[in-house]
Amino acid sequence: MAESTVKTSGRKLSIAHAITYQIARRSALPDMPAHSGATPVRPAEPVTQVRVAIVDDRRLIGESLAGLVRVLDGFVVMGTYNSDAARTEIAAHCPDLLLVAVGADGNNALELIRALRDRGVDLKIVLLADVLAPGLAALVLDERLNGLLLTNTPASDLAACLDQVRHGHAVMPADWHRALAHSRDDPLESLSERQLEVLELVSEGCSYDEIGARLFITANTVKFQPEDHLPSPRCAKPRRRRAVAERTRHRAPDLT
Repeated sequence: MAESTVKTSGRKLSIAHAITYQIARRSALPDMPAHSGATPVRPAEPVTQVRVAIVDDRRLIGESLAGLVRVLDGFVVMGTYNSDAARTEIAAHCPDLLLVAVGADGNNALELIRALRDRGVDLKIVLLADVLAPGLAALVLDERLNGLLLTNTPASDLAACLDQVRHGHAVMPADWHRALAHSRDDPLESLSERQLEVLELVSEGCSYDEIGARLFITANTVKFQPEDHLPSPRCAKPRRRRAVAERTRHRAPDLT
């Protein structure tokens, strides 16, 4: 069964194409049970299953991705959720691995990650995106996530990638270094969500202590933000602060 979800007519499918194939099969065979015929033989020795949860606001896509994961040895899908239900459900069921579908800005993922960590939920997190946006690569590094997968990744590689994650390794697209390096042509492109928050408050003239209090971080943490982008609140002139605020306002929608 696993082979049939990966290849069609001898062609290697990407994750996106494999999801489309899953959707087509489900539409064409609405009444066919998930398993038919003889019950597959199970290994005699118990296998530790990695419990996977999937977050995708596109219900059909999320369920089709779950279909791909279910046929992988050693993985079991606990459920698929939208962003609104994910916080409560994931905190209640505590999966081992979370796959989060994200857009280029990574907004929904960042909010979910912070909410889960605030609740003390400890699990591996991998983002799934259509494009390699520099902000997503930075998000993985800044939040110490377990990786980023693109939907054009061959579906046959999905098992290997998830197996790497289950053994404590991170998975990233081949060109993620280049994407980050290219983004540094504009200094603000390389800033993380938190750094942009600090930058906005600096541009408003807030002191280190005020910034720390508003963002629930220490003043020393604020001081260690990149100096090239964050002028000192004490010495930054109003004109400089306005310029920084203007740049931040225009750039923030692409990065947060």
